[in-house]
Amino acid sequence: MEKQAFEGRLEHYSRVYESAKFTDWNRFHLCLNDLEETILATFSDNIPLVKLVGSSATRTMRKGEEDLDFAVAFQSPMSNEEFLERIRETDLRITDVNQNNKYGYVRISGNHNEMDFVLVPMRNPNGNIQTYEQDAFYHPEFINKHKQSTHARNVILMKEFFEQIGVYKEVKGIGCELMTLHFRDFDLMLDSFARRDALRINFSPDSLIYSQAPLVIDYPHLGRRSFTEKVTQEIYGHIQESARKVLEDYETLKVKEK
Repeated sequence: MEKQAFEGRLEHYSRVYESAKFTDWNRFHLCLNDLEETILATFSDNIPLVKLVGSSATRTMRKGEEDLDFAVAFQSPMSNEEFLERIRETDLRITDVNQNNKYGYVRISGNHNEMDFVLVPMRNPNGNIQTYEQDAFYHPEFINKHKQSTHARNVILMKEFFEQIGVYKEVKGIGCELMTLHFRDFDLMLDSFARRDALRINFSPDSLIYSQAPLVIDYPHLGRRSFTEKVTQEIYGHIQESARKVLEDYETLKVKEK
């Protein structure tokens, strides 16, 4: 009976994963190539490094959540204002501009060939990293270097879990990526939440306790700041109770409707 229950759980997780994963990689590459060409042509006088970051770079995108996140790194300084002005002169459709005054970056969102994209300009990030946006430049290499063959499956299961219980924005995609590197298995992640009233995942050599938050996730390129700093004690309790429910009844985790 236990074997049947285990096989049933794995089969259900497979259905959740298959229903949620992004599959139209041909459309993705067409859009990627077109966006890169447009950006490079726009800044031909100060050619940047156009680097894909985020879930599209680690192949953990979900259906309906697909977007292309680009770090646009300049060797020669360029202001956020000039970058935005020149992007507006292209035929790219901009849907939102977020000027973050605290950390000094601009985040340009848009839509191209039925896919969302995000552009974040920065100086070529050699030296000290001071913001999450600069840090994102290094995410793909770190994830891809350490991941196992089951990485995408487990990340997408975690994303679906946190999305379905309403806390994905607080945990973030990079949080799911790093938890997958740490736990290597979706059920082990659920079990750890269910049993522990606080959780710290640290890939950084800096092991100092700098936060009393219930969930702290950091790694070498941005020590002393948690990716999950918005997870309050109340949210953690909700995650904990939701994890217990899925462990008791795996069908609590829903298959995404077509």
